[in-house]
Amino acid sequence: MLKYIAFLIIPMLSFAGDSEETDIVQRTINFFLFAGLLYYLLVNKFKIQNIFKDRKKSIADKLNAIQEKLKESKNQKNIALEKLEEAKVNAKAFLATSHKESKMLLEKMDLDLQAELENLEKSYKDQTNIERRKMVRQVVGEVLEELFNTDSIKIDRDKFVDIILKKVA
Repeated sequence: MLKYIAFLIIPMLSFAGDSEETDIVQRTINFFLFAGLLYYLLVNKFKIQNIFKDRKKSIADKLNAIQEKLKESKNQKNIALEKLEEAKVNAKAFLATSHKESKMLLEKMDLDLQAELENLEKSYKDQTNIERRKMVRQVVGEVLEELFNTDSIKIDRDKFVDIILKKVA
Protein backbone atom coordinates (compact mmCIF):
# COMPACT_ATOMS: atom_id res chain seq x y z
CA MET A 1 0.00 0.00 0.00
CA LEU A 2 2.91 2.32 0.70
CA LYS A 3 4.08 1.78 -2.86
CA TYR A 4 0.86 3.20 -4.21
CA ILE A 5 1.00 6.23 -1.97
CA ALA A 6 4.62 6.84 -2.92
CA PHE A 7 3.71 6.70 -6.59
CA LEU A 8 0.97 9.28 -6.03
CA ILE A 9 2.90 11.71 -3.78
CA ILE A 10 6.17 11.85 -5.73
CA PRO A 11 4.59 13.30 -8.88
CA MET A 12 2.79 15.95 -6.81
CA LEU A 13 6.03 17.01 -5.18
CA SER A 14 7.71 17.31 -8.52
CA PHE A 15 5.14 19.85 -9.66
CA ALA A 16 5.47 21.97 -6.52
CA GLY A 17 8.55 23.85 -7.74
CA ASP A 18 8.96 27.42 -9.15
CA SER A 19 7.71 28.18 -12.62
CA GLU A 20 11.00 29.87 -13.61
CA GLU A 21 12.89 26.67 -13.57
CA THR A 22 12.73 24.35 -16.50
CA ASP A 23 10.35 21.46 -16.20
CA ILE A 24 12.78 18.86 -17.53
CA VAL A 25 13.30 17.38 -14.09
CA GLN A 26 9.57 16.97 -13.52
CA ARG A 27 9.10 15.42 -16.93
CA THR A 28 11.95 13.00 -16.38
CA ILE A 29 10.55 11.99 -13.02
CA ASN A 30 7.10 11.59 -14.55
CA PHE A 31 8.56 9.46 -17.33
CA PHE A 32 10.35 7.17 -14.88
CA LEU A 33 7.24 6.94 -12.77
CA PHE A 34 5.15 6.08 -15.81
CA ALA A 35 7.69 3.49 -17.00
CA GLY A 36 7.87 1.98 -13.51
CA LEU A 37 4.11 1.89 -13.25
CA LEU A 38 3.84 0.20 -16.65
CA TYR A 39 6.57 -2.26 -15.70
CA TYR A 40 4.86 -3.03 -12.42
CA LEU A 41 1.45 -3.48 -14.04
CA LEU A 42 2.55 -5.42 -17.07
CA VAL A 43 5.23 -7.65 -15.58
CA ASN A 44 3.88 -8.30 -12.11
CA LYS A 45 0.11 -8.20 -12.61
CA PHE A 46 -0.36 -9.63 -16.12
CA LYS A 47 2.87 -11.58 -16.15
CA ILE A 48 3.70 -11.00 -19.80
CA GLN A 49 6.60 -13.38 -19.48
CA ASN A 50 4.16 -16.13 -18.54
CA ILE A 51 1.99 -15.23 -21.51
CA PHE A 52 5.00 -15.59 -23.82
CA LYS A 53 6.04 -18.82 -22.09
CA ASP A 54 2.50 -20.19 -22.46
CA ARG A 55 2.45 -19.18 -26.13
CA LYS A 56 5.83 -20.83 -26.68
CA LYS A 57 4.59 -23.97 -24.91
CA SER A 58 1.36 -24.11 -26.96
CA ILE A 59 3.33 -23.75 -30.19
CA ALA A 60 5.69 -26.51 -29.09
CA ASP A 61 2.71 -28.73 -28.17
CA LYS A 62 1.12 -28.13 -31.56
CA LEU A 63 4.43 -28.92 -33.26
CA ASN A 64 4.73 -32.14 -31.25
CA ALA A 65 1.16 -33.10 -32.13
CA ILE A 66 1.86 -32.46 -35.81
CA GLN A 67 5.03 -34.54 -35.61
CA GLU A 68 3.11 -37.38 -33.96
CA LYS A 69 0.50 -37.22 -36.72
CA LEU A 70 3.30 -37.25 -39.28
CA LYS A 71 4.86 -40.34 -37.67
CA GLU A 72 1.46 -42.03 -37.53
CA SER A 73 0.76 -41.23 -41.18
CA LYS A 74 4.21 -42.58 -42.15
CA ASN A 75 3.46 -45.77 -40.23
CA GLN A 76 0.09 -46.07 -41.94
CA LYS A 77 1.77 -45.46 -45.29
CA ASN A 78 4.28 -48.24 -44.58
CA ILE A 79 1.47 -50.58 -43.53
CA ALA A 80 -0.47 -49.71 -46.70
CA LEU A 81 2.63 -50.38 -48.83
CA GLU A 82 3.11 -53.75 -47.13
CA LYS A 83 -0.53 -54.60 -47.78
CA LEU A 84 -0.09 -53.53 -51.40
CA GLU A 85 2.90 -55.83 -51.84
CA GLU A 86 0.96 -58.66 -50.19
CA ALA A 87 -1.99 -57.99 -52.50
CA LYS A 88 0.33 -58.10 -55.52
CA VAL A 89 1.71 -61.47 -54.42
CA ASN A 90 -1.82 -62.77 -53.81
CA ALA A 91 -2.93 -61.48 -57.21
CA LYS A 92 -0.07 -63.35 -58.91
CA ALA A 93 -0.97 -66.52 -57.02
CA PHE A 94 -4.65 -66.16 -57.92
CA LEU A 95 -3.73 -65.55 -61.55
CA ALA A 96 -1.54 -68.66 -61.68
CA THR A 97 -4.27 -70.72 -60.01
CA SER A 98 -6.91 -69.44 -62.40
CA HIS A 99 -4.71 -70.33 -65.40
CA LYS A 100 -4.24 -73.85 -64.05
CA GLU A 101 -7.97 -74.22 -63.41
CA SER A 102 -8.83 -72.95 -66.89
CA LYS A 103 -6.41 -75.48 -68.46
CA MET A 104 -7.95 -78.27 -66.40
CA LEU A 105 -11.45 -77.21 -67.41
CA LEU A 106 -10.46 -77.07 -71.08
CA GLU A 107 -8.94 -80.56 -70.88
CA LYS A 108 -12.04 -81.90 -69.17
CA MET A 109 -14.28 -80.24 -71.74
CA ASP A 110 -12.16 -81.77 -74.54
CA LEU A 111 -12.47 -85.22 -73.00
CA ASP A 112 -16.21 -84.81 -72.53
CA LEU A 113 -16.57 -83.56 -76.10
CA GLN A 114 -14.59 -86.51 -77.49
CA ALA A 115 -16.69 -88.95 -75.46
CA GLU A 116 -19.85 -87.28 -76.70
CA LEU A 117 -18.63 -87.45 -80.29
CA GLU A 118 -17.83 -91.15 -79.91
CA ASN A 119 -21.28 -91.76 -78.47
CA LEU A 120 -22.88 -89.84 -81.35
CA GLU A 121 -20.89 -91.83 -83.91
CA LYS A 122 -21.84 -95.12 -82.26
CA SER A 123 -25.46 -94.04 -82.08
CA TYR A 124 -25.31 -93.01 -85.76
CA LYS A 125 -23.87 -96.39 -86.76
CA ASP A 126 -26.47 -98.24 -84.71
CA GLN A 127 -29.26 -96.14 -86.17
CA THR A 128 -28.01 -96.64 -89.73
CA ASN A 129 -27.80 -100.41 -89.13
CA ILE A 130 -31.35 -100.41 -87.81
CA GLU A 131 -32.55 -98.39 -90.80
CA ARG A 132 -30.73 -100.72 -93.21
CA ARG A 133 -32.36 -103.72 -91.63
CA LYS A 134 -35.76 -102.03 -91.88
CA MET A 135 -35.12 -101.21 -95.52
CA VAL A 136 -33.92 -104.75 -96.26
CA ARG A 137 -36.99 -106.19 -94.55
CA GLN A 138 -39.24 -103.82 -96.42
CA VAL A 139 -37.63 -104.57 -99.77
CA VAL A 140 -37.62 -108.32 -99.10
CA GLY A 141 -41.22 -108.09 -97.98
CA GLU A 142 -42.21 -106.19 -101.11
CA VAL A 143 -40.34 -108.61 -103.35
CA LEU A 144 -41.89 -111.60 -101.66
CA GLU A 145 -45.29 -110.03 -101.78
CA GLU A 146 -44.90 -109.51 -105.49
CA LEU A 147 -43.72 -113.06 -105.92
CA PHE A 148 -46.65 -114.47 -104.04
CA ASN A 149 -49.19 -112.25 -105.73
CA THR A 150 -47.98 -112.78 -109.25
CA ASP A 151 -48.97 -115.88 -111.15
CA SER A 152 -45.72 -116.18 -113.08
CA ILE A 153 -43.86 -118.01 -110.35
CA LYS A 154 -45.83 -120.50 -108.40
CA ILE A 155 -44.22 -121.23 -105.10
CA ASP A 156 -46.21 -122.75 -102.48
CA ARG A 157 -46.13 -120.97 -99.19
CA ASP A 158 -45.34 -124.08 -97.29
CA LYS A 159 -42.33 -124.81 -99.47
CA PHE A 160 -41.13 -121.23 -99.09
CA VAL A 161 -41.37 -121.43 -95.29
CA ASP A 162 -39.41 -124.67 -95.37
CA ILE A 163 -36.68 -123.04 -97.49
CA ILE A 164 -36.41 -120.10 -95.11
CA LEU A 165 -36.31 -122.36 -92.07
CA LYS A 166 -33.49 -124.34 -93.63
CA LYS A 167 -31.50 -121.13 -94.33
CA VAL A 168 -32.06 -119.84 -90.85
CA ALA A 169 -31.13 -123.06 -89.14
